[in-house]
Amino acid sequence: MLAGILLGLSASASWALANVVMQRAGRSLGALPALFWALLVGIALSAAGSAALDARDAPFTAATAVWVLVAGGSGLLAYVCMFHAFEHGRLTLAVPIMSSWAVLSAALSILLFGERLSPGQLVGAAGVVAGAVVVARQSQSESPGGAPVRRGWLPASFGAAIGFGVMMPALRMLSPVFGAVGAVGAVYAAALALAVPLAAGFRVRLPFPPRAAWPVILLSGLFETLGSVCITVGARRAPLAVVSPLASLAAAFTVAFAWAVLGERPARGVLVGALLVSAGVVVLAL
Repeated sequence: MLAGILLGLSASASWALANVVMQRAGRSLGALPALFWALLVGIALSAAGSAALDARDAPFTAATAVWVLVAGGSGLLAYVCMFHAFEHGRLTLAVPIMSSWAVLSAALSILLFGERLSPGQLVGAAGVVAGAVVVARQSQSESPGGAPVRRGWLPASFGAAIGFGVMMPALRMLSPVFGAVGAVGAVYAAALALAVPLAAGFRVRLPFPPRAAWPVILLSGLFETLGSVCITVGARRAPLAVVSPLASLAAAFTVAFAWAVLGERPARGVLVGALLVSAGVVVLAL
């Protein structure tokens, strides 16, 4: 249990760093090109890590193929929405809303894996949802200032929450087949396999990044992959209903960084909502 909790916290720290560099990558290249190259980096890192570390305990079956499609589709939704929200919104607004993925993930883990939440954890889940709603409502009346905010970031933030909420339990289903590290690469590969035909159909250009953009792309792929690996390994050592809320503490870390370093200054109501989300994920993990 302790190892799972520590891995959940490690995932939150890694994802907080990923949030910051992903925002920079998206604003420098555009959301979709940045996502494409970051996922390619993640696949390469996952393949190398899987070859060195993974043990595979189950065969590939037809059910595995279905879970790969579920994980790839939900992952594609999550990452497209997340990069779009980061490109057009502020971290202090988008990240607390995205953190509500932990509630959906916990609910699915109850259905799929027979896990149970205590009454206190249910209160924590309610706090996460309430905080996300507060951030969403307050952000609509926030006075302008700070980093620019454009339309589309709010529905994209909720889309990312839904995508990650489905993807995380699917990753757990795939880890016995591909290994904890390999499962992350398999999901990224499935997401790209779905994304490339869509990009071609909508004539989305995916140019090779300039040299100056590669540091943030590499760091995006590295930190996002590390976070996904940590939560996948952690879910094999503690209930996912406990590990995933801990990973959602990335919201608190990201908001703190955006406030202290990036100079984002959201309205007081937005901060109240972010605090509700952070408190909720802590209670949900207890």
